[in-house]
Order: sequence, then C-alpha cells, then structure tokens
Amino acid sequence: MITRKIDFNDLANFTDKQKEADRATSDYKYILYGGAMGGGKSYWLRWEVLKLLMLLAQKHNKRGIRAGLFCEDYPALKDRHLSRIMYEWPEWLGNLNKSEHEYTLKPEYGAGVVCFRNLDDPSKYQSSEFAIEAVDELTKNPKETFDFLRTRLRWPGIDDTKFLSASNPGGIGHAWVKGLWMDKVFEPTESEQDKFCFIRATALDNPYLSKSYFDSLKGLPEEMRRAYIEGDWNLFKGQYFTEWRDERHTVEPFAIPDSWKKYRAYDHGRDKPACCKWYAVDYDGRIWVYREFYQAGLNIDQIASEINRLSVNEYYDFSVADPSIFANTGFIDKSGGQTIAETFARYGVMFMPASNRRVDGWQLMHQYLYFDDNNAPKMLYFKTCKESIRTLPSLIHDDIRPEDLDTGGEDHAADTDRYMLMVMHERKTAKPLSEIELKLLKFKEQYE
Repeated sequence: MITRKIDFNDLANFTDKQKEADRATSDYKYILYGGAMGGGKSYWLRWEVLKLLMLLAQKHNKRGIRAGLFCEDYPALKDRHLSRIMYEWPEWLGNLNKSEHEYTLKPEYGAGVVCFRNLDDPSKYQSSEFAIEAVDELTKNPKETFDFLRTRLRWPGIDDTKFLSASNPGGIGHAWVKGLWMDKVFEPTESEQDKFCFIRATALDNPYLSKSYFDSLKGLPEEMRRAYIEGDWNLFKGQYFTEWRDERHTVEPFAIPDSWKKYRAYDHGRDKPACCKWYAVDYDGRIWVYREFYQAGLNIDQIASEINRLSVNEYYDFSVADPSIFANTGFIDKSGGQTIAETFARYGVMFMPASNRRVDGWQLMHQYLYFDDNNAPKMLYFKTCKESIRTLPSLIHDDIRPEDLDTGGEDHAADTDRYMLMVMHERKTAKPLSEIELKLLKFKEQYE
C-alpha cells in the first residue's frame, strides 16, 4: 500500500517523552499524553495521528482511512493545529483542503484523511466513523463527549482503532480524566480497563523550550510552578479549592463519639449522581465528613432506602437539602404528583431547605478547608468518602463569575457540603452535646 518509505522518526523529530507516548500506542487503545505547559502535547498528537494512519493503511491494506483530530472549538483548532501543519507537514506528504479542514495523505502513503473537527456540538458526528480519534485538551470536555466519541471509534475491517488525547490539568473534565487515566476508577461495566495508559509530559521533558520561557515558569508562585512545570494534577490553573491537599484534608476512619452532633445534607440527582453526606462536629467546632452516598440512575425510593440504611441508630440535629426539591415547579416526582422533598418524607427522610446563596457558601468552604503551619483544616474527610476526595479538588472557577465555581464540573459533593455549612451557621448549632445533654435527649426520646 505505502510505496515510498520514509523515516518517521527523522520526520517528526520526537523528544524522548514523545517517543515513549508513541510506543504506548502499540500496547494500549486509550492514550493520554498530559501534564504541564510546554510539554509538546499538541505537536505529538497531530504527528502521531499521521503515523497511525500510515501504519493502519499498510497493515490492513486499506486506502482512505479517516482520523478525527478534535478541539473544543474552532478557534482552538485553528490556533493549535491548522495554523501549524502548513509549515510542519511537508508538501510531498499530502494536501490540505482548507475549506473542508481535511488533510489527505498522498496515495503512496495510503491516502488516509485527517479530519480537523471541533466539539462544540459532538452530536453532529452521529453518522461519522473514525479509525483514529485524537482530542486536544481533553479536560475541556465533559465525560459525555468522551462516551459519545467512543461510539464513533470504528472502521470496517480494523479492530485496532486508537483514541489519543493530550491535556493540561484543569477544566470541567479534570475529575473524570484524572479518574480514568490516573486513578483507574472505572464504571463496573467498563470492559477495556487494561487499555488505558497515561504518559506524563512536563516542561522538563521538552528540550526545545527557550531558556527565557522556562525561567519565566520557574519564577511563578509555588502552586503555579508545580502545575505548569511539573504537571501536578492536584494543582492547576483555575482550580477553585486551591486549599485542598489529600494529605491534610483526609483521615483514616474512626468511631464517632456519641456526644458529637451529627448532620446530613443532600444534593438531588438521577441522571447525574445523587449525593448524601454525613457530618459530625467535635468540641473544637471541627467538622468531620464521615460517610457519603453517591450514585446516579436511582429513583427516589431507592435513594431514600440507601439513606435510611446508612443512618440506622443515629440522631441528626438536622438534615438539609437543595431548596429546589421543595418547589412546586422544578424537581417534581411525576409518578406521585409530589415534590421531591415530599416524596422523601413519605419514606421517612425528612429534609429542610438549605440556603442557595452560592458564593456565601463557597466562602465558608474556603474558610473550613484553609490551613497553615499553625492551624489544621476545620473540615476533614474520612478516606472512605472517595467521591468527595476525587471531585472537590477538580472544580474550577466560573469564567464569567470567578467568585463562583463552574457548574459544568462534577460539583454534587461540593454542593452538599455548601448546603450543610450554610444551615449550620445560620442556625448556630455547631457545638456538640455535652454528656448530660446527650443523656437527657436519649431519655426524652425513650419516653416520647
């Protein structure tokens, strides 16, 4: 099929780290080449697509194989790729159709096509098929986009299709990207868990960076330096809860003393996860998040059943929920004609409405997560609260209203914390019961 041989390594001139990512495509299907600024991720992505097109054409003796190279919108596509291939890819290799945004390899290289596309509306590719998909800045997309693109990853007669991606930390998709490629947290139905591979790319891996650019990165504050130079996926540009550190905010579970006051908070969801969390407050006013329930796809009766099961033999000073579930308009349990809150009450789960003053709630979150050399955080999470630990540090600022967080992220666990903190402070009920108060309360409950 390919009649003219070329030395691809000389043509692409990959760095050692880019060569490592290139080798990974032989053994894995889903590759994430990600990390810091200046790691050469976009460069690797477009050249790797070219190489794979030629290899597939040769291996399967097929012409006209199509690959999709995607960015979140057209300006990003133009800036990162279309403006560069005119001087990077030699004329003898293929031709660019500017009106169609497609690059076609010459027949002697298999006549494969790189389709440059944007993801402002992924559904427009409903009828498309690609043997190779490549997404630049994957974290700028929700997981639904990745799930949809997987349905388009197919080509007649080719069973070794590839999904390539490159990304910096941050963005609305930070949590799910980190979850799949770094933390290896998969849905129970995921059948390709062993086909995901992450290659960390940092500024240190790129020998072509100018000294002045690298020096400017080294002069940044510590947190930005770690994110931009080292590609630390726990610190990144736009991160909302910059206070978060796993080593400072998470603890091993322990038995909660009976004298500590306890609370529950709930953020409703069905297609998106429902989140209920359990809190205890010690004598110093420190909050311990000691239990969580986090699951999508359940009806209210199933959610209520789980909350009741996890709440056996416990007393709560209050249980609070998203105020929208109390409205006659908005969330409605259409099967029974009741609001969500009324339906929960029917199953014995009694919620009171939380304040929905978002920015005020986030300010409380910042205060409770803050720590320094002399002060521990005022809110700590049991390590069993894995969804909170996974999602809270991944949230980002809203572009238009930076004091708020971007609701496009996975914010259910954060919203639940916000509801609890707002009500707790409005009611001023944080102080735990004394031993005498606890005995009086139990005595009262016994004879009521």
